Amino acid sequence: MSLLAVLALSLVLPLATPADWEILTFRGIPPNRVRFDDRGMTIDVDRSAGPVVLALAGPTRIREVRVAGRLTGTVRTTPELQGAKGADDFALRVGLVEAGQRRPGVLERRFAPEWVRRLFALAPPGRGVGHVRFFNLGLDGSQIGWSRTHPRSDLLFEEVIAAPGDDGRFDFTARTSGAPVLALWLSADGDDTGSSFTVRIERLDLAQ
Repeated sequence: MSLLAVLALSLVLPLATPADWEILTFRGIPPNRVRFDDRGMTIDVDRSAGPVVLALAGPTRIREVRVAGRLTGTVRTTPELQGAKGADDFALRVGLVEAGQRRPGVLERRFAPEWVRRLFALAPPGRGVGHVRFFNLGLDGSQIGWSRTHPRSDLLFEEVIAAPGDDGRFDFTARTSGAPVLALWLSADGDDTGSSFTVRIERLDLAQ
C-alpha cells in the first residue's frame, strides 16, 4: 500500500476549534471548562464532569484510535480504588459510540438523563446504538488491562489502556472492536473524588 493510501485511511480530528464539537453537561454536576487553541483541546476539571462529543458524518469502521496529550494534576484516588463507588473519576475517557440495535424505549425517551437521550440521537434514522467503548487513562501502569461494563449503564464498556508518564504526558494507540462508529465521546471527571486537574489533548487520530 502506498504512503498516500495509508494517509487517506487516517482521520486526524480537529482539536483547535469548537466548531465540530458539542459540549454536554450532567444534571446537578458542575461542568468542565473546555478550551480550543493551536495547542489542541484543553479540559479544565474542578470537581466537575461532562462529555465532549464529535458526531461522524455516518457510521464509520475504525480500526485504531490514537491519542496524545498531557495531564497536569491528578485524580485524587488510588489505582486500587479508581472506578469504585466514590472514586469513579478518570482524567480521560476516550469513547467510541458504536452503532448497534438498541433504541430508546418510551420511558428512556421521556425520563432518561439528557446525555442518554443525546447518545441515542447520534444514531441515523432507523438505526440504534451498541456500546460506548471507552479507552481510559489510569493513574499508573498497574491498571492497564482492567476493564468492565459500567455498573450505572450497560451501554458503557471501559478499559484502562494507558497511564501518564512522570511528566504527565501520554501517547497511546488502542485497537477497536471493529463495529461501525457513530461519534467520539470524550470525558474527564473529577466530581466523584473532588479532583481538580487539566488535560490537554494534542492529537486524536482515527485509523480506518
